[in-house]
Formats: sequence, C-alpha cells, structure tokens
Amino acid sequence: MTPRPTPLDTSVSFRQRARYVVVLVALAVVALFVLWTTRQAVLLVFLGVAIGVLFFHASQWLAERTGVPRGAALAGVVLAVIGAIASASALGGPRLMAEASELWGAAPEFLEATRARLGLPEGALSLPSDLNAVGGRLLGWFSSAAGVLSGALVVLVVAVYTAASPAQYTGAVDRLFDRDHQPFVEDVLSDMGTVLLAWVKGVGIAVAVLGLMAVVGLTAIGLPGALALAAFAAVLTVIPTFGPFIGWAPAIIVGFAEGTTTGLWTLGLAVAAQQVEGNLITPKVQGAMIRVAPAFVVAGQIVLGALTGFLGILLVVPILGVGRVLLQRLYIGPFVEGEAADPDDPSEAALVEPAAEAG
Repeated sequence: MTPRPTPLDTSVSFRQRARYVVVLVALAVVALFVLWTTRQAVLLVFLGVAIGVLFFHASQWLAERTGVPRGAALAGVVLAVIGAIASASALGGPRLMAEASELWGAAPEFLEATRARLGLPEGALSLPSDLNAVGGRLLGWFSSAAGVLSGALVVLVVAVYTAASPAQYTGAVDRLFDRDHQPFVEDVLSDMGTVLLAWVKGVGIAVAVLGLMAVVGLTAIGLPGALALAAFAAVLTVIPTFGPFIGWAPAIIVGFAEGTTTGLWTLGLAVAAQQVEGNLITPKVQGAMIRVAPAFVVAGQIVLGALTGFLGILLVVPILGVGRVLLQRLYIGPFVEGEAADPDDPSEAALVEPAAEAG
C-alpha cells in the first residue's frame, strides 16, 4: 500500500508559496483589525487628505498668479482659512450660541404649535426622550468640545502636510510597484485626487451659498433664531440625501409655529435652496467626477453610519467616488470594457488589440 503524501512531501516552491499566502492572509486580518479599531482616526485622515488636496491646488494657483514660492502661498491659504473661521466664530459665535440655546429651550412649544396648526395627532411632533443619547452615539468623540477641537486639529495637520509635499506621499505609493507600472499608479492617484478636490469644492461652495441664502431669507421672513437655523441648515447640507431634509426641518417647524404664511414662506425657501444646490452648484462644481447612484449613497450611509457614526455618513460620497475610480481603472476598464488598465504598458495593449479586432 502506497503511503499517503504529507505536506513535507510537497515541493519546496509549493511550501514557499503556501507560507507566502498564509502570511498575506494573516497581514490582511491584522490590517482589517487595525482599521476597525482605528476607523474614526482613519476617516479623519481621509478628510484631512481631501482638504489637503484643496490646499495644494489653491496654493499652486496662488503661486502661479503671484509668483511667490508655493510654500509661502500655502501658508497664506492656511492662515486665510483659519482667520476666516476664527473671525466668523468671534463675530457670530456668541449670537449663534445664544439663539441655539433659546431655540432648544423653546423646542417643545414650537413643536406643539406646529402640530396644532397642521392638525396632526397628539404626539406626532415631539422630542425623543433619548435624543441626547442617540446624538452622542452618532457623533462619537465629536459629542464634546474637546473631541471636536482634537478632530479639527488632526484634520488640519494632515491637510497641511499633504498639501506641503504631495509628491512625497504619492512617491511612497509608487515604490510599492515596479517602474513600468508607476506612471499608471500615478495616473490613478491623480484621478482619486481629482475626485476629492471636486467633492471638497462642491461641499464648500454649497455650504457658503446655501448658508447665505438661508440667513438672508430667514431674517427677511422674520423667524426667531434665524442665524442658528441658517447655520444648522447650511452645515447639514454636507450630508448627502438626508442632510438637507434634516437641516431645514427646524426652520420649517419654527416657521409654521409662527404662522401658516410664515411656514409656507420658509418651506418655499428650503425648496429653492435645494434646487440651487442640486441643479446648479453640485453639477457645475463636481461635474461628472463623482458619479455615484443615489441608491449606493443611501446604502453607504446606512452601512458606514452604523460602523463609524457621523464621519462615515459625512464622507460616504468621496469614499464611494474613490472606490468608483479604482473599480473603473482596475476592473471594469480592463476586464469588462476591454480597455488596457495601463495604456502605457505594451503587453496590456497587445492583449486588448486582438479582442477589439475580433469584435
């Protein structure tokens, strides 16, 4: 009877490949564990990189127009952004906090007045008793002022380092691949950077324009706490799909509590603002760079929201946009559409050309 072979009877090359696969699987498991335990920090770094892409392009544009060194232009851009945020906080912060506190204290009365005016059943509009607990779980470490400040500091540091020397980090990724494929890797990274730039620009312009529309419109309508309501509506604009509805809900409730006509004017302003954002700002600024179907955005919000909280909901669009670039360049192009993944690689072009001729 022939003895059964054991793992030691296999060839040396097979055992080496087996060990290589085991090591790769182990590293993948460790990497997934690390990503899971540090998911909030990873998303903060991702946001910092996205803002860093904007800082880089803004500083490059400023350096080309003025002739100053790009480092000095970057310093000017960062200081201008920090100065604008600090000035807005100093000038409008106290009033914003006071109005928000007054609105929160009067929220039950506004809800009851709106419910009665619209003829809704008892309890249809009320604040959930565990609202603070739900908000704390959703926001994670951002539920405290210290968490917000530390998160903002991480994002700023990552953004500045990314904008200061992006070639250093893209070069580190390049070195993971052979020289023949490095130009292709750089091209893919460039596409990913373009997606992040389009998202940051679109969000920034949307928040600025809609915030201005909201504060002017709500003040003209005569709503109490117009600045706080406008700021809430503008900030929630950054959350796709559900953000605009949640952001404008307090203003609409306060409007109907003040009167039917006031409520209708507020509702009309909310609809107009969303039309401007959906039909003008996003298509013009982001264009075709971020082509993500709404169903995928909603699904991504549900999954990332459950896993990572507010940051996942906020960043779902750029994450899906970057994923679409990778899927298109690495799978759909070469394997579905018959395009070479790397057009500069002669071996891949040779594989594609016969298929095209046969078609």
